[in-house]
Amino acid sequence: MIISLPSAILPALQLLAHSAQQHDVALYAVGGFVRDRLLNLPLSEPDLDLVVVGDAVSLARAVAEQYGGAFTAHPSFGTATWHPPADSGLPSFDFATTRLEHYAAPAALPTVILLHSKDALVRDARRRDFSINTLALQLSPEPFGKLIDPLRIGISDLRRCLLRTLHPHSFEDDPTRILRAARFIARLNLRLAPESAAQLPQALPHIVALSGERLRHEFDLILSDAAPAHALRWLAEHGVLQAIHPRLTFDERLVTIYANLPALNAPDDLDPLVLRWAIFGGIFPDDPALLERLALPRNVRKALSEVHRARLAFAALPHEAPPSQIARALEPFCPEAILAAALFGTPLDLSRAQRYLHVWRHAQLAADGNFLRALGLKPSPLFGKLLARLRDAVLDGDAETPEAQRALLRQWIEETHSS
Repeated sequence: MIISLPSAILPALQLLAHSAQQHDVALYAVGGFVRDRLLNLPLSEPDLDLVVVGDAVSLARAVAEQYGGAFTAHPSFGTATWHPPADSGLPSFDFATTRLEHYAAPAALPTVILLHSKDALVRDARRRDFSINTLALQLSPEPFGKLIDPLRIGISDLRRCLLRTLHPHSFEDDPTRILRAARFIARLNLRLAPESAAQLPQALPHIVALSGERLRHEFDLILSDAAPAHALRWLAEHGVLQAIHPRLTFDERLVTIYANLPALNAPDDLDPLVLRWAIFGGIFPDDPALLERLALPRNVRKALSEVHRARLAFAALPHEAPPSQIARALEPFCPEAILAAALFGTPLDLSRAQRYLHVWRHAQLAADGNFLRALGLKPSPLFGKLLARLRDAVLDGDAETPEAQRALLRQWIEETHSS
């Protein structure tokens, strides 16, 4: 079967096929790209996986030298990445030499054995996570675009919406596959094959051996999907969240909150992934040990540590609070924590968050310390108090023009001198 390829990426794949022919190696597109193409889905990963029966590093280097862009390599693992020129609109291409992987212990990183035999593609397929990810698209040699099912189960499982591991200890060898399973089940509406589901209980105790970085990477991918709550629910139902940390939990409110995010008017300086983490963090306690377990970067830790206090700040605001009071209550928190907290609250909370994030926090004052010095004041804590008071007046509509702002400052200074 020859598979038609999207026009946006077809020329690049043809160039790669030509380079592979010049270097006399076999080249295949594999993994999510092939799977999603068969499902008529857009490219879902930021890069495209390629398998080379031959020297993947040399091929990737030659491609980068010929077509430009950046090149990185890990020769000991037989892998390399080509980042096409930024203006090409193309994803990155990950090249990997066909290989075997051996796990010395559960959750350990694998030992890699590179393969160059005639059956290398089949043996390489056996080390993958799920049968639906073993499918390959032949780029070189001809015929270009030929669909290959190396283990003869990938196409059948994809048609049956079945997610199947490839051997009885797959989840045990690499427990991150459990989180990956949740992501595929949620995104592609799959069900876990019974024999694969039976592996879960024996694999859960080994999650503790996973590094925080590996866990966080998988959660980043889950939270970046369109409907992360369904994957998180699956992980909770199967005891995976608890196995990662006893205080990690799930709440049904996440389903609605995440589903409504695409329609949300978020400010431009807000990080979408940090927001999704902050929403997730809104349902479990602010626990330093939990944040450490997930090896979260500083900006995510900040958002997660603030979201609960931001929720309390919203709850403490009176119904008729003026903009200045709302701004003072919210300004200690980062934008992601504010918006996440509001999404757990009332429509009024969300309206206030939007007004603060888009308008009130950007309020411009027509005076600063230089203006106060020009009026004869010496630098002191009074400067901050006067400018904060002016900001409140601007937010509450009591000083709508620069002239009105400066007049208010003069009035307050005169009152201070006369008292």
